[in-house]
Amino acid sequence: MFRNTLGQRRGLLKASAAIAAIAVGIAGCVIPVTPSVQFETSSFEGFTVVAYVPDNPAGIVYLFHGTAGSADFANQLEQVDVINGLVADGYGFVSTSSTDRTGPVRWDVADPLLTTNPDLARLVRLHAELISSTGVDATTPIFGIGHSNGARFVTLWGQSWSDAGYPVAAIWASSGRIATPVSGIGELTVPTVFSTAVNDFTSPPLPIIAGYAATVDAGTPAELYVATERRLGLAPFLRIPTVTATEADEIVAALTATGVWSESGNRVVADVAQAADQAGAMVLPASLVGRGLVGDIRSQTKIVLAIHQFSAEFAGPVRAFFSSHSSG
Repeated sequence: MFRNTLGQRRGLLKASAAIAAIAVGIAGCVIPVTPSVQFETSSFEGFTVVAYVPDNPAGIVYLFHGTAGSADFANQLEQVDVINGLVADGYGFVSTSSTDRTGPVRWDVADPLLTTNPDLARLVRLHAELISSTGVDATTPIFGIGHSNGARFVTLWGQSWSDAGYPVAAIWASSGRIATPVSGIGELTVPTVFSTAVNDFTSPPLPIIAGYAATVDAGTPAELYVATERRLGLAPFLRIPTVTATEADEIVAALTATGVWSESGNRVVADVAQAADQAGAMVLPASLVGRGLVGDIRSQTKIVLAIHQFSAEFAGPVRAFFSSHSSG
């Protein structure tokens, strides 16, 4: 009996050591996501602006948050990852908040007119300010990235600005449909990347895929990317700055304890909405409490589940798409 117990203990120790070694190995391969340049925070007409503009930008990229979001959209982990790649390609970026700040805190996706849509009108003035105070000029290619309500808005903004003569080169609509005013056959002529996630129950993929198909059929250059569900593991959480390999392992253990995933990291709760609710009830490891990491942990969990969440997964193809259309 003593020998068997000792053997079991040795086996557990070996297993623990093996898990620790795997965690360390993964940690060595995953680089935490931090800004590659200093973002500047300012104010324009009373609205926060987060931006970075190099001296001679290859293009300027506008970022549009989803419902209940703000200019801080640019400071979130996945967005920072995308921005880092764009900055490496020579682009600058601008992120500001929707005019509506009381409810439902959304961009106006119904009015396509630059004079009467308060968001479109303010963005025109903001762009004029960029031209007067930065390296952006009237010919600098313009790009847009929007998520959810921001995805619908980026299609409206991109087309409205293009129709008004602004050099809008391409846009990325993440997890959102084409805005109604530009959703008719042939009405969206700005080159567009559409992305969605297979389990997204907030903005389901089928209407987005249909919008992509209609856009291509009308002759507008477009690409479609669909995120798939991932096995639960350490890598997503190691992307979060300051999270150690041990803490990432604790996060995975806490998520597994919700009953959503098996020990092997496979989802066992069949209904994805229920799985998301259960995962959201995770008890955060004590070492992570009070460090402002809850948002990042939740966003990475959503990406694992392939539900409604902005992701840098397709940043490479989007950058290539932007580059291919940068000259109009």
